[in-house]
Amino acid sequence: MKKLLALTKIEDAAAASSIARYYAITTVACTTAAEVAALIGPYSAVIVPYTAQMLISEAVIDAAPQLELIASTYGGARQNIADLYALSKGIAIIHTGASRERPMAEYTLGLILSSLLRIHNYHHDMCSGEEWPRFKYPRTRILHRRKVAVIGYGRIGKAIAELLRCFTPDLAVVSKHLSAEAADQAGLRLLTLDEACRQSEILVLAGGNTAETFHLLGRRQFELMPDNALFVNIARGAMVDQQAMLEVAAARKIFLALDVFETEPLEADSPLRSMPNVLITPHRANNAIEFEERWQCLALDIERFASGQLPDSALTPERARVMSES
Repeated sequence: MKKLLALTKIEDAAAASSIARYYAITTVACTTAAEVAALIGPYSAVIVPYTAQMLISEAVIDAAPQLELIASTYGGARQNIADLYALSKGIAIIHTGASRERPMAEYTLGLILSSLLRIHNYHHDMCSGEEWPRFKYPRTRILHRRKVAVIGYGRIGKAIAELLRCFTPDLAVVSKHLSAEAADQAGLRLLTLDEACRQSEILVLAGGNTAETFHLLGRRQFELMPDNALFVNIARGAMVDQQAMLEVAAARKIFLALDVFETEPLEADSPLRSMPNVLITPHRANNAIEFEERWQCLALDIERFASGQLPDSALTPERARVMSES
């Protein structure tokens, strides 16, 4: 039987049992690439947890002549796996992005509804000492039939668009990887970024954070947005020029719902913390308990791989290049 090195405990017993049908599992918690390199020689597969530091480096891959599969327990690989190098060596890489789709889509929906209806504003005011701020704000809006654009159409963007179909038929997408024909078949309008900013009442940023998408949205895009537009970011803060966004939101009647920021934690004195047209949360869109279904996702894709099938989450070089770090 082939051997699998798990660099973290497999928390789901059923998933562990499923994986054990194909691989003899050895669990060793390693914190450095050097530790992994010293162990990985006889293993055909490795399970990699989230770490801030590189674990599966090029040197580790070179030290693993039998390695054929790298499985990330999170939604990406870039942060601690030399993914492109591994793929160039014919090593498959899988991840648990499928377990994030619905939780992040529902969190996005929550940000949208709270912002449109100003639920968070009423809650804050009533908890801050205002006895009855019932008439403090003008009429609010519902999501029904609003014009929505999703920027980025990977797993998360697609899940968000599918969920929003329950509220509005007027859905658009901004994507360099989706053809006009595919967008039409999915019932979506394919727009440029500027067109989406100009035409949409709600914009959701859901794409990958790469060098190409750094400050994808800047002053121009926020100035194009119509009055009362709502911008939601559940992707990455670096994809937005935060200072320009802040200045436009302070000068114009647009709304922001942000789960991510250019600097995290968000600065204690950031104006975003006190602006009434801004809803902020501390990078928690992937915190639902359902995210722990990741172990079943991983086990299923390991089973597919071991059976000679293509895993659902298998990375290609093209896909790897456009993914954010976890």
